[in-house]
Amino acid sequence: MIELMVSIAIIVLVLTVTLTRQSSFNSAVLLRSEAFNIALAIREIQLGAVSAESDGSGEFRALQGVYFDIRATNGNPRQYILFRDRDNDGIHDTNEALGIQGSIDPRFEITQMQLVGVAGSQDRLSIVFERPNFDAIFNQNNSSVSTAATAARIRLGLVGATTDNCGDDYRDIEITSAGQISVVNC
Repeated sequence: MIELMVSIAIIVLVLTVTLTRQSSFNSAVLLRSEAFNIALAIREIQLGAVSAESDGSGEFRALQGVYFDIRATNGNPRQYILFRDRDNDGIHDTNEALGIQGSIDPRFEITQMQLVGVAGSQDRLSIVFERPNFDAIFNQNNSSVSTAATAARIRLGLVGATTDNCGDDYRDIEITSAGQISVVNC
């Protein structure tokens, strides 16, 4: 009887550890998938800008971009806006949205945005692409186009993750000024 109880205890212990690790693994896979979805949306905007898609208005040269706003008052860390920059200022304006709004799974949120080569983090960030180049143009906090930035990093994380140790709870989407888009471990 004692051998049976010990065997059952060992099985329960192994099963508990396995189920706990499985939940963590699932969260990491879903986070990586969500980061790739955002990177794909940025890539589609880039390709739309370079291929000169028309929205029916005959505007083939307008810039296209993606706008992120994570401010607590107006922004939402779980959404982003795809837009056509009709006035060519590199800034997202309310009337420029393409009507397509990207939403992030409620289990995740954008926790940080940073321009590489520029001090501090950003609350609002526009990434714009202009034909014929694949190059990215970065606009920080809707004020000015940053020429010093070599890349933008958007950190996607689990909601409620308390540490910023860049483990399985975070992924970075990196867009370089040359137009390369990738998902990396932060």
